[in-house]
Amino acid sequence: MSLELRPRIERKTDPRAVIRNIGDAVFQRSSELVGICLLLLLLLGLYTYYYPSLFTGRSVVVLSAQFLPLIIASMAQAIVMLTGGIDLSIGAVVSLVMSVFAVLAGTPTGVLGAMAIALSVGVLVGLVNGAFVAFARLPPIIVTLAASFLWSGATLLILPQPGGLIPKGLISAYNKGWNGVAVGVVALLVMLALWKFIARSRFGLSIYAVGGNEQGAFASGIRVRMVKLLAYGLAGLFAGIAGIALTIQTGTGDANLGTPYTLNTITAAILGGVSFLGGIGRMRGVVMGALVVAILPILLLFIGVSPFYQLVTQGGILIVAFASKYLLTRGKQAL
Repeated sequence: MSLELRPRIERKTDPRAVIRNIGDAVFQRSSELVGICLLLLLLLGLYTYYYPSLFTGRSVVVLSAQFLPLIIASMAQAIVMLTGGIDLSIGAVVSLVMSVFAVLAGTPTGVLGAMAIALSVGVLVGLVNGAFVAFARLPPIIVTLAASFLWSGATLLILPQPGGLIPKGLISAYNKGWNGVAVGVVALLVMLALWKFIARSRFGLSIYAVGGNEQGAFASGIRVRMVKLLAYGLAGLFAGIAGIALTIQTGTGDANLGTPYTLNTITAAILGGVSFLGGIGRMRGVVMGALVVAILPILLLFIGVSPFYQLVTQGGILIVAFASKYLLTRGKQAL
């Protein structure tokens, strides 16, 4: 009687399979968007009640141009949060790119050249933030808080006072539409398509993997530090696009216009379902969260809430929204 010895087969974990499984789990969580969708529909309903021409072509053109910078900046914040970090310098980066673009747009460099340089600056400062987080292993909140002062100071050196020379034709096309086309809507669709491509790529899925389980991602062969570095660089690119859009929308560069974007983008990302712990969140939810943040102050103005109480009212509504989302999530986990 002979015993047949079979070679022992060691099963190795395929990194690509791990990434794909995480990605599939993330992209299937549509139920988390129900709350923000209902809140947005409620605000749009109230908005339509006070402003019946909300969904006319002209209103869509104007409002999309107005909301686009915040939406794209919120997408930038979401990218960082998906890695498990947070970026308190988003507003400063938006202002910095604004200043660079505003100063260069009226020079022989031209609009396209100014855009290229300004976006390069956005990517560069994002990579600097990411390098300190990924390679120096410093807490993101500390790095980006310090960076916000650094980039704000650089912005004031470039453009001490509001100004710049933005072509009037570009301002008009963006704010009033180009041949009847809402530039803001088209730009948003392009950004969402870009993110969808990135999110379904190996790099995009690695962002979710690193944010969801950094040690597990490293064990699966993912270059965690490089993913974090590139994620911050990508966030800098998105923040730069937001800065350029804001410059064209306002027609000027201003070192202070980007300041409110830091907290507003964090609010939009959390409302949209992005986890503070990383690894969870969808960009369509972030877009809806940004729309809520953008519409709420206008709606309060329509209702007649005094400017002195608008911030209090806005904060109270957001607290209720956060609490409802938390309780709903905890209830699902209990089930």
